[in-house]
Amino acid sequence: MWFYVALLTSLVSAFTVVINKKLIDGVSATVLTWATLVLATPAIALVAYRQGIPQLNILFVLGVTGSVILYTISNIVGFKAMRKSDLSAIYPLVSLGPIFTVLVAILPPLSERPSRLALFGVLVTLFGVYVLNSAKAREGIFVPIKSLLKNRASLLMIISVLVGSLVIIFDKLAINNTNPRNTTFTLLVENLMVILGLLPILYIRNRRFLRQMTDNLKSFLFLGVLNAISTVLAFSAVGGGNVGLVSTILKAQILFVLLLSYLSFKDKPKFEALVGSGVMIAGIVMIKLGS
Repeated sequence: MWFYVALLTSLVSAFTVVINKKLIDGVSATVLTWATLVLATPAIALVAYRQGIPQLNILFVLGVTGSVILYTISNIVGFKAMRKSDLSAIYPLVSLGPIFTVLVAILPPLSERPSRLALFGVLVTLFGVYVLNSAKAREGIFVPIKSLLKNRASLLMIISVLVGSLVIIFDKLAINNTNPRNTTFTLLVENLMVILGLLPILYIRNRRFLRQMTDNLKSFLFLGVLNAISTVLAFSAVGGGNVGLVSTILKAQILFVLLLSYLSFKDKPKFEALVGSGVMIAGIVMIKLGS
């Protein structure tokens, strides 16, 4: 069941990425992160209340704290990357997320051991990153790799993905330490922590941040609904399945993002982006089958 839940999550979350891209030009990354959570949290709270309040321990606190800090950093950096480049040029880089997640999940407390096929999938996915940036290959075999570090938008997206790949590890740690297991309650606590933590920062940096919300209220409301649906589904999948597998399946949103980006912005993917995305997704499938 968790497989289909994760696949549905990837579709819903693809719509949120496209809406984020529309809003990011006129809204700061911090406001976008905060407002989305504020509008999504009431629905999440209702679902969590119906499931009941579980017993918690210190590992739950560690899990939600680590997740909140890394989630906030990843989102803000990712939004800044979107502002600097087209979605089709940088968003396929999120395929790197499962690689980092699988590698970190090898360590305690999850101790997941990938198979040889999964490790080969890691290499295939990294090759996809190379192909994605192969337009400059004629200038030298290592130029596409170096371009990842020279291109600020790509570098920001990779940092966002690297940090974000650790979030699911802390999410699973927190979920495993609720009794009885309650995935939505974990999500609710994390959302509230982000909202309260970002509020003083927003007030200090821009006391008129609420104006950015009211000027784009319809888009924010729609984004809040989508975020509530996608995150509740995602946490349900994480709680029910292998974290490496779930992380991999969630990245199927890349196909949906590229399609929606083209339909919404006429942002036609370059040939290298199409081929690179295909190779990267093939690598992700190998990671899934071998995990």
